[in-house]
Amino acid sequence: MVSITQVDGEYPFLKQNTGSEQSKCHKVPFTGNFLGIRTHVYWFGSPTEGNGAYVGFPYTAEERQSLLDALLLSQWEDRAWNGQLKYDVTACKIKVVCGEKNFLTQLNENWHPNFLAEFENNVFQPSEPIKSSCMKICKEDILFCVAHGEKESSEIIPSTMVPKDGILIVINANPVEYGHVFLMPYKIHQLSHSLDKKMFGLITQIAVEVNNCTFRIFYNHRVSTCSDQIYFEASYFANPLPVEVLPTVPVYGDQLTTGICICEVADYPLKVLVFVSKNLKALADVVAEICSTLHNHDAVFNLLISDRGTKIFLFPQVHTVLMGCRPSAWECGGYFVYNTQSDFDRVSEVEILKRMASISLDDHSFQALKQLCCNIANKLTL
Repeated sequence: MVSITQVDGEYPFLKQNTGSEQSKCHKVPFTGNFLGIRTHVYWFGSPTEGNGAYVGFPYTAEERQSLLDALLLSQWEDRAWNGQLKYDVTACKIKVVCGEKNFLTQLNENWHPNFLAEFENNVFQPSEPIKSSCMKICKEDILFCVAHGEKESSEIIPSTMVPKDGILIVINANPVEYGHVFLMPYKIHQLSHSLDKKMFGLITQIAVEVNNCTFRIFYNHRVSTCSDQIYFEASYFANPLPVEVLPTVPVYGDQLTTGICICEVADYPLKVLVFVSKNLKALADVVAEICSTLHNHDAVFNLLISDRGTKIFLFPQVHTVLMGCRPSAWECGGYFVYNTQSDFDRVSEVEILKRMASISLDDHSFQALKQLCCNIANKLTL
């Protein structure tokens, strides 16, 4: 599904570890005081400049695997070989649901539908007015950290102190797909409950530098979660998600004049906006500002970052809870996981269409959202 290039010489730890014994897990609490921890740190190279703002980051040649891609996959496979995953996700059946949308479904009888809530309860502790939030992570589950660097080229520093403004890449023991990880901002002194531009810019930069068309990043924003800590997820999908291949209708701008284009995904049961730009700073700033505004209005939404960081899908939803839970970002994109053979066999496109339509915004609310997005994009890009 995904290939790994062996990297010799300077980064020998990228080689796959074939050991089978699981390491003993020691949970490390990260509190308001900076707690030193050593791991591999991937420092991003300084962005290229263009008109006073960075436009993009150096792309590696498509035929050659990027260093960050190799690091992520090798470290993930190392944990898989060590038995830190609860099942082999590559052995799960996947099928295309008959119909026009080509929804994708996976049969995973070990799947734990509430694994995200369980993860939050185990890792994050809700903040109190006079006490900083904290999170507890097994040291063995931390793959590495990414952070902004000062050198022109990106580099890996093995076994070094984690920078305070970095992003921890943490293994997900309940993977939805190959390479499934958590991306957890390490701003311990100010755990944020809304996206800021700097953090979101770093997240999108990860997608750019991985430079793998199968790599996607997800974000689920929910109202009244058990924790105020923001985190993202990422994994590799061999095939495009259904929402990614549908036609779009322009809503705002174009990449030549405004630098960013906002479109509406056509003929999809869930109303969706997609933001496209090769000016990565502009793209991250606009989407972060929109998400912050939606958060301040207690909106529910999901994000999907794809196409090497140059395309971001926004999935707004109504507040009504369906069957006691919210859909994940990959479900909004058209990928569903079932943990029983019977549910997997009988799922139909009609059922999925009905489910997604029930959480979609109405026409009036969606029009208001489009206007909000256009106003913010116009303010930040002109």
